[in-house]
Amino acid sequence: MNWVQVFSLLAFVVLVIITLLRMPSVITEPSSRLAWLATLSGCAAFATVGVVIPLELLDGWLGATNVVNLLQNLFATTAFWFLMQASRTLDGSKFDRRSLWELPAMLVAFSIPFALIPDRGPTSDDFIKEHADKVALWAYASIYMACVVFIMMRLLIGIRGRSPRQYVLIRIGAWGIAAASVLEIVYLTLRVADAQPRSLVELVGHGFVLPFYGGVILAAIGLAAFAFVSRTRTSVLVALRVLLMRANAGRGLDMEAVSAAGDDPYDTYRLAVRLTDIANSEPLNWRERTILRAATRMLDRQMSAPSVVRMSGRPEVMKP
Repeated sequence: MNWVQVFSLLAFVVLVIITLLRMPSVITEPSSRLAWLATLSGCAAFATVGVVIPLELLDGWLGATNVVNLLQNLFATTAFWFLMQASRTLDGSKFDRRSLWELPAMLVAFSIPFALIPDRGPTSDDFIKEHADKVALWAYASIYMACVVFIMMRLLIGIRGRSPRQYVLIRIGAWGIAAASVLEIVYLTLRVADAQPRSLVELVGHGFVLPFYGGVILAAIGLAAFAFVSRTRTSVLVALRVLLMRANAGRGLDMEAVSAAGDDPYDTYRLAVRLTDIANSEPLNWRERTILRAATRMLDRQMSAPSVVRMSGRPEVMKP
């Protein structure tokens, strides 16, 4: 097993785990479907490189003319496109359905030159390198890599300025994938131009593996981290909401009055505001202050809460 196969197998395992873990949220959380489609398409892409099912068997089903290579790139482009869309909507913004045309346009763009490659057979793990001297292959592989660069640039522009730590992994992964794709285009151009020395050209080609596959793994983990953090924050907010309800009830407020309907962050916010109002007229005990402090810190990170709830701006609330 060579390095490409090792990285492919590792990426496949990571994507399968993330896909399975996120499967329940696809039904309950529509916003997570783009990320799930990204990891699912990625699984399909790595499943066709020969590390899961023998390449000869897969390509044999398709005519043994390396059509499986095109299939890999179709799945990979689909995965990258959904990764870009999922990353851009992680802040709650909605998916722009008007951009749906981009994906089929890119898939068709590099499928046409693939069909023009003469004598594509027989099945080979090194299909690209073995046919790199053909102009049609240069067009096919270069257009595919250019599409990947375009997608990664749209991803990076779309998440520019966002601060959550999980974006760091996605950014590093996207830059790695983009850099590897540009490097591959350079390699393909050197090969079709028959540049010398050949050993140096092949060294450029080997530089593709680590940043590309490493970038895929990092970006996938970054997406998964968002889901984990989101679920953790939701659980913490629900727990804080219950504690705030009890604290408010202990101050004489009716339980039905303090349990307003709505999303958990806003319910927690309203309850924190009520307890803050109480603190402005009478001292809170140690338990109530601890609950209010924890709730306001979480709300500061979760939503744009007014200063009335922000403990850092109301030191008098903290006094016993």
